Amino acid sequence: MRVLQIVNLGFEAGGAEKSVRLIADGLTDRGHHVHVIATDLLAAGRDDVFAGELVPHVTGGPLRRLLGYFWHRPAYRQVRRAVRDFRPDVVHLHTIGEFSPAVPAATRGVPRVLTVHGPEDWTLNLLRWNLPSAVRGGRLSAADRARYCYLRFLQRPAYLPWIRRLDLVLAPSRYFADAVRPDTGRVPVAVLPNGITRDAVPLPVTAPDRVVFAGRLEPVKGVHVLLAAFRRVLAVHPGARLTVVGDGSDRPRLEAAAADLPGVEFRGWVGPAEVRDCLRDAAVVALPSLWPENFPTVALEALQLGRPLLASRVGGLPELVGDDNGLLVPPGDTAALADALTGLLGDQERLRRLGEGSAARAGRYDAGVFLDALEAHYGKVAGR
Repeated sequence: MRVLQIVNLGFEAGGAEKSVRLIADGLTDRGHHVHVIATDLLAAGRDDVFAGELVPHVTGGPLRRLLGYFWHRPAYRQVRRAVRDFRPDVVHLHTIGEFSPAVPAATRGVPRVLTVHGPEDWTLNLLRWNLPSAVRGGRLSAADRARYCYLRFLQRPAYLPWIRRLDLVLAPSRYFADAVRPDTGRVPVAVLPNGITRDAVPLPVTAPDRVVFAGRLEPVKGVHVLLAAFRRVLAVHPGARLTVVGDGSDRPRLEAAAADLPGVEFRGWVGPAEVRDCLRDAAVVALPSLWPENFPTVALEALQLGRPLLASRVGGLPELVGDDNGLLVPPGDTAALADALTGLLGDQERLRRLGEGSAARAGRYDAGVFLDALEAHYGKVAGR
């Protein structure tokens, strides 16, 4: 089968790109022909770009960018040409906001699947989470209210006619599947949890006082809440340690907030192997997100390593965390997060039991299981 994958970024910036990489490599190993198209956004000078073809991203002043995100003509032409030359049996769309509605239009005439990895410009129930001030709760800022009106009444209507002509929409979590069904019309929506390559084995916790966060350092990830909670934890567990892995726009503010906190280390961006090492050193992996996470890869990595999860009760996270393998707390609740951490750290028997629960869940998300299901979906939409 010939499969065309389309995603905003052509390197492993986050969970969506990791999933595309896994699909491309896994399907190639199974004898399929896979071509990946991404934009060249942030790709200059990188040596880890896996996309086989890059499309120029939207550039220019405010008006030109506004028009480009409404309809990106270079993306339409290049993707249309790729469809003609590669002759895919199936097109699999992923994150497409950097391409504009031109890309679902350019792939018409071919069976198409779209995976929803997060809030997109066409997802009404999730649209608010595309706006920076949404994380604060309450009213949006004036600028974000204007952008919300643009997204809802201009950008979203430009996508919907094309979204509703797809053959299948996939969502990694039940939460996201339910959230996007009102947008997809008669297009079926199926739940397909993300997969992960099994390249680690669960090991006993050796540092029962260490908390690890790994992800983008953006306000929606709730790291500022984690730092405030950790300040309270230190009063009970003065030897506790918190390792923050990742980078992003919020890092300077977070480092300033943690300047007087002992035991806090910011590791910055590190490669996949180092992320695994950090997660392996954890007693607890924290996911204090404020926005509706879909199905984060770092949670799957923690499960594989047999690490307890402490997560916000938001989005798809409750589908990954239960009484058997961790704890859920209300998003943004510093006191609840601190209480949960205080109860977990140092309790080796409890950590062992929850870690075994995580390891028991990991098999559900094996890459082979994921790829088997994906091939079945492809075959169905392609009539095979």
